[in-house]
Amino acid sequence: MIADNETCCFLHIVKNVLSSDGYYLLPVKDYGDIQPDKVFMGYYDEKYIYLVPKRIIYCCNAALEFNGLEPFNMKHILENLFALDLIKVHWILSKEVRYRPQKRVGKTKFRYITLKREGFEKLFKTCK
Repeated sequence: MIADNETCCFLHIVKNVLSSDGYYLLPVKDYGDIQPDKVFMGYYDEKYIYLVPKRIIYCCNAALEFNGLEPFNMKHILENLFALDLIKVHWILSKEVRYRPQKRVGKTKFRYITLKREGFEKLFKTCK
């Protein structure tokens, strides 16, 4: 169970967005199969879900705004997800943590919020 309400709310909104019909994730190996009638949210493979930060944060904050709530403090949420071992991070030379590590998909390299798929799925299996 997640003690921080903001982090818990963020994860539930992410789950709802990813399971709704208007949004989709692509397998990394099928990076070119764009669906023009849906909103692309990122990629996945057997270990990770790679979320496009601007898109997922926009969806989450739009859901909050619709309900009259303040936007998420994403730095706080990413720190909590790191502490819960739910996201992949990179350490850089200055001993800082990079919460949005780069991932090469096709010939491009972008930063994604990289959720650990097993932990994310297990979290919602126990919530039912």
